[in-house]
Amino acid sequence: MADFDPVSGPTDRRDVLRALGGAGTAGLFGSVSMGSVTAQRGFDEAYYENPLYGPDFADPTIQRADDGTWWAYASNMSYIDDADERLVPILSSPDLVDWTYAGEAFDSRPGWAYGSIWAPDVHYHDGQWVLFYSLWPRNDGEGDQTGIGVATSDTPDGPFTDHGRLFTNPEHPFPGNTIDPYFVSHQGTPYLFWGNFAGIYYVELTAELQNYRPGTWGQIVGSAYEGSTIFQRDGYWYFFGSTGDCCDGFDSTYEIEVGRSENLLGPYADSDGTPMMERNEWNAGPTHLGDNDRFVAPGHGDVTVDDDGSYWFVYHAYDTQGLETIDNGWPPARQLFLDRIYWSNGWPVIAGDGTPNATAPIPNLGQRPAPVAEGTYNVVNVQSGHYLGIAGTGDGATATVATNDAGFRAAWQLRRLAGGEYVLNNADSGQTLEVVNADTSDGADVQQWPWNGHPTQRWYCFEESDGTYRMKNACSGKVAEVANASAAAGANVQQWTWNDGDHQRWRFVPIEDDGSGGSSGSGGTSGSGSSTTR
Repeated sequence: MADFDPVSGPTDRRDVLRALGGAGTAGLFGSVSMGSVTAQRGFDEAYYENPLYGPDFADPTIQRADDGTWWAYASNMSYIDDADERLVPILSSPDLVDWTYAGEAFDSRPGWAYGSIWAPDVHYHDGQWVLFYSLWPRNDGEGDQTGIGVATSDTPDGPFTDHGRLFTNPEHPFPGNTIDPYFVSHQGTPYLFWGNFAGIYYVELTAELQNYRPGTWGQIVGSAYEGSTIFQRDGYWYFFGSTGDCCDGFDSTYEIEVGRSENLLGPYADSDGTPMMERNEWNAGPTHLGDNDRFVAPGHGDVTVDDDGSYWFVYHAYDTQGLETIDNGWPPARQLFLDRIYWSNGWPVIAGDGTPNATAPIPNLGQRPAPVAEGTYNVVNVQSGHYLGIAGTGDGATATVATNDAGFRAAWQLRRLAGGEYVLNNADSGQTLEVVNADTSDGADVQQWPWNGHPTQRWYCFEESDGTYRMKNACSGKVAEVANASAAAGANVQQWTWNDGDHQRWRFVPIEDDGSGGSSGSGGTSGSGSSTTR
């Protein structure tokens, strides 16, 4: 690699790197392999594990081709040796989980400034693949300016033909660095958004996307943000913004905050009702994706929708069980993550509890056959044979178990949602089984409350080899169990980390109307169910 021209590179650079990408590339790109990483699955094939690719795939953007393949693009940089820098690394995946390195977007560096290519944004538009990119000067000499350029390709894996810069810092009326582009075409008008902790701005583009229209500048949110993602769902435009420190390793404070508007160009407000134009301080608004004990500083990603209609967020974060930096302290080891976006009262709940998942149900789970058919059931604990029910009639009544279903509110209506999870509605009260207060800790109480769409009211049902089921909460990732493995009638039902106990296993026994109010049938009936989007 030391023989590469740092500006143009060899003519076969992309082919060389594509060939090497599937194998370990230590020695070519520093001491850490950047090759393809196949995602490890969780307790069965219905689960995947984060991170999906690393140790360096920062600022990912994602698009899907007509053949169903997902393509992801990212920043890559080396401040030690620019020959080690990939000119927009590309990954491909058939399923959003298993990613393969596919090469670089460019054969050579864009020529209008000598810089690192950051934060690409790729879209398929008007018959071509369009790549907007940030160019950050590698030299700090006079006249070097950050800016945004555009390139196009007939195929998602390139090579992309550079069409030069759209604009740099001196060419627009706003402060801050001109980086982190995000493209949106709405009602025939193409817009480009950008910004770096001085406001998120926009401008209209010309039809061929290679120039801007003077006098169409504007701003949508305050100076707390960079790394924008903007998309429309159910009558609202959503702004996902990254706020905090991205690049201080495990001490980084990056997180995702969200605003929404009925109009693409605003005004946007967050879930507290605060106008996003007033958000000028890092990490001051409601957090929609933040740290947990293992994963740090999630942010700067993109949104895609899978075949069952579920929304997914690809982003980067640090794994504290892995590297903090790549080489000699830079660049930071920001890896590729994927988590589902659930929706509650019109607001996104990323990853179920607002922190990155270590394991989670795979995308398109709703396209698989339903493990349990929709219908009305008794839910019977395997260890005790007792029935899941509710010890009361009102909001917050606790789930307990009883020796039989007579008069115990033990009938449950199972409804399968489009993403493959279930809602359990009590047939007597009409209320929904949930983990109280969206608590994610072991021992949190299971209760009934009116349906609100939050992940804490959604359950994944997974069949075990013996035909029994675990009910795994979408918010916490923990399972419903009888507390303390009790065999007593009236024992409390809570959530706990899966430990393979019979008190954590359940049977679904269909309720048939035999005229006596009792139940008959056997558990474990499978079927396709119906798909309801929530």
